[in-house]
Amino acid sequence: MGRPHGLAGFVTIQVFSDAPRRFRPGASLYVGDERMTVKAVRPTERGLLVRFEGCDDRDAAERLRGLQVTIEAHERRPLGDGEFWPDQLEGLEVRLPDGTVVGTVVGVVEGAAQDRLVVETGRGRSEVPFVAALVPRVCVDEGYLVVEPLPGLFNEG
Repeated sequence: MGRPHGLAGFVTIQVFSDAPRRFRPGASLYVGDERMTVKAVRPTERGLLVRFEGCDDRDAAERLRGLQVTIEAHERRPLGDGEFWPDQLEGLEVRLPDGTVVGTVVGVVEGAAQDRLVVETGRGRSEVPFVAALVPRVCVDEGYLVVEPLPGLFNEG
């Protein structure tokens, strides 16, 4: 959540949701750890101006600065084959095709061309492009994914 806008309690929001209609009057969203209801929305070139119920002035809007707007996991859209939420990937064990464990996914960096998995290994962190050619198998329920090794990918040496 960005800076307050005006005196009536509006805040600026950059929308990263694949369902931007989620920001509509009456919608219930988490702002930080608090469930809040959207009171009004105004689109701008840079995102949205949103006013939440109970946030009626600039001081109240300022208290929301820096907080993330989220929903609960069960409110997300159903995923298609080969799609994963970042929180499903974080914590997965990273294995080579032969079963050798090389690390753990500790984050996901969202990118324009493709996302990248941040993998913590015994030698530091590496970023692995999250594409089928490099990550041919993701087994969320089993707690691991497989990465095709490329020279230098995991800082070996």
